[in-house]
Amino acid sequence: MTIWMAERRVHELSLAAGAALVFGLAAAAQPKLTLGAAVAVGILLLAFRAPVANLTLLLLLTCVVPYGVQNQFSVGGGGVDSPGLFLSDLVLSAGLLSALGVLVRMPLDRRRLAYASMLVLFLGLSLVQFLHGMRVNGDLSRIGYEYRILLGFGSFFLALPLLAHPRSRRRLIIGLAGVGIALGAWGMVQWFGHVSFGGDVGVRPGVLLTTAGTGQLQGGEFAYPAAVVLFLAALTLGNVRSTASRIALTVGLVLNAAGCLLTFERSFWAAALLGLGVVLVLTRGQEKLKIAMLLLTAGLIGVGSLALVAPKQLKTAEERAFSVADLGQDQSVRYRLVESRFVLDRIHAHPVTGSGLGAEIFWGRPWQQVTPKSYAFSHNGYLWLAWKVGVPTAALLVLLLVGAVLLPAPRNDDRLTRALRDGSRGAIAGLLVATVTFSTFNELSITSAIGLLLALSVCPAPASRAAGKAARPSGRTWTERQAQGRATPIRQAARPLA
Repeated sequence: MTIWMAERRVHELSLAAGAALVFGLAAAAQPKLTLGAAVAVGILLLAFRAPVANLTLLLLLTCVVPYGVQNQFSVGGGGVDSPGLFLSDLVLSAGLLSALGVLVRMPLDRRRLAYASMLVLFLGLSLVQFLHGMRVNGDLSRIGYEYRILLGFGSFFLALPLLAHPRSRRRLIIGLAGVGIALGAWGMVQWFGHVSFGGDVGVRPGVLLTTAGTGQLQGGEFAYPAAVVLFLAALTLGNVRSTASRIALTVGLVLNAAGCLLTFERSFWAAALLGLGVVLVLTRGQEKLKIAMLLLTAGLIGVGSLALVAPKQLKTAEERAFSVADLGQDQSVRYRLVESRFVLDRIHAHPVTGSGLGAEIFWGRPWQQVTPKSYAFSHNGYLWLAWKVGVPTAALLVLLLVGAVLLPAPRNDDRLTRALRDGSRGAIAGLLVATVTFSTFNELSITSAIGLLLALSVCPAPASRAAGKAARPSGRTWTERQAQGRATPIRQAARPLA
């Protein structure tokens, strides 16, 4: 036996040395290719050995890391308008492979099975539109970029097996809280540090229809409302007793609330308020009063603090909020309406089959001296989705999200599960409202988060190990069964004879 173990160790060392030699020769000949292969192998190992860390990394890369940073280190890209293979693409693909191996053996209730089946159908139809776009539109980089965004909803499948076990669910919740805090902190870094990587990151100068506005926070703007709703739900309804955890949740709530305010986007404000309203409606009894009092107190403290610390931002927020009465003068509303008419024309031309991923519209804004050019983008997310993949496929995704908000939830779950479910339902409801004016379905920074929110909305509480053992009489150990077997004759012998 000792000789066999020694021989096995020699073989393992020989294989390791050979692999190191091959890797060294490859690195000398093709360093970039070798580095990419090493990263890919590392991500595969992460996805299969540490799936919670893999999903957390995916959320961090998509929600926090700027698009420009990922594009800068992408493989095969050709600039901002021609993105290549992102690190988040590898993380998501490896996670889907790992989750597939678990889900095929995992029992699912009817709710999770129905949602998983519908989402598989949606992603399959999106793949068909990817192929359709390659045939009729031709811009592979643009087509691949749009498909990677839609594939982000597949994070639902990464979360399903993790939420089914208490230990992995707990670690995932901790990772999600960490990503939320990082998101809010990144917003503050952008605002106070004037950090920008181009595109929709950093602070955009000026605020429409205000006199005091100096800029609007861009990076992370889609995720701030959802983070606010989730943090508040966990803090008030999740029965969190640890002081450190409550402090962390409070920090995340404050940072993301500040980030949401500094976007000065009325749609994201409405998304946060609607999400909080949904959480309030879904709660019962004294918890509802608790949330209402907390919201009122937080609002008063927030307004008072802004009046003392940042009076200019408070005035900008006030002017921006009351500018709803002047929508007729808002140029952003006007060009969104004109843009939507062009998109509607393309939807009417291909209502069922869609125009395919990568499709473009050609239009301009003469009232702003903007010359016509081709756009593959639309601010209305519903119209964008119906334009690209067709009305039936778009309706399938919207039905999934609306169903997650409206369908009744189990009543026997623990408080933390209910808090996460209610917070996720509220966050999804808010994002559905924001999608009218912002293309949520066409943003890499939010689709993976929506997939996770969808999983949190439909997954029941994981069965505890103690409950599982109580439900299985045969779960006793061999020693216990033997002890009972030995005790039986003794008890029988002790009985008096009739």
